[in-house]
Amino acid sequence: MESCVRLAVTTPLDPSAAILARARASADRRALPFHPRSNRSLAQVAASAGADALLVLGAHAALWTDGAEQRWHAGMGSLRAKRLAQGETTTSDSFLQSARLRPGDAVLDGTLGLGADALVAAAAVGPGGRVVGLESSPLLAAWAGEGLARHPDPAAARIEVFAADHAAWLDAAPDRSFDVVVFDPMFRHARAAEPSFDLLRRIGDARPLSLAAVDRARRVARRGVLVKDGAPGWDLARLGLAPMDSRRGAQRLYAWLDAT
Repeated sequence: MESCVRLAVTTPLDPSAAILARARASADRRALPFHPRSNRSLAQVAASAGADALLVLGAHAALWTDGAEQRWHAGMGSLRAKRLAQGETTTSDSFLQSARLRPGDAVLDGTLGLGADALVAAAAVGPGGRVVGLESSPLLAAWAGEGLARHPDPAAARIEVFAADHAAWLDAAPDRSFDVVVFDPMFRHARAAEPSFDLLRRIGDARPLSLAAVDRARRVARRGVLVKDGAPGWDLARLGLAPMDSRRGAQRLYAWLDAT
């Protein structure tokens, strides 16, 4: 279904000249059609554009699909990144503690999603670091990419977002080109979550992570690969990966593999 989705760009009602120009530039950069709002409803814009979904780009990035509009946000990722900026140590964040990130690191997030962990990683590696996020769903990559571009945290500006399948991208990547590669594939079983995560499950790539992709990532990494799973860790078990020690009752589990 994803490959058939027709996406266009528009704006909120009554945009300023600056917002209008930025939205038009975003559409041009992504090779997407731009349709001015012109006091129309989003359903009317979509109908005139022949689009199934709309990126609504103003001060924030929203996605309109199936008759509903949802603003992008990084969930708890924003709060976690803010805490780091305020001096909290990486040991207080289970993802960062498991990923063993250092200032100046180059990090590849192979399953970007909404970009929460990429945002936290960008805060941890600092201005001298680099974070690349891959998202195989073009719709989700566009929404997250535009949301991150409008996020007030300067760490968000250090994230490069690509609409790409991680397996093919890793095949072409040079050996040892990133310090750490991370994967947070779509959980196979739904959990209670905010509405944006329900939408994420609908438009995201539900294919399970393959062991072949993990092996490729070990070649691309200088230090190692981190794989994240929801408790009780069925996908880690499917991949033959042993979860790292975690606190009792943890909802997220991690497995670490050294680079090859």
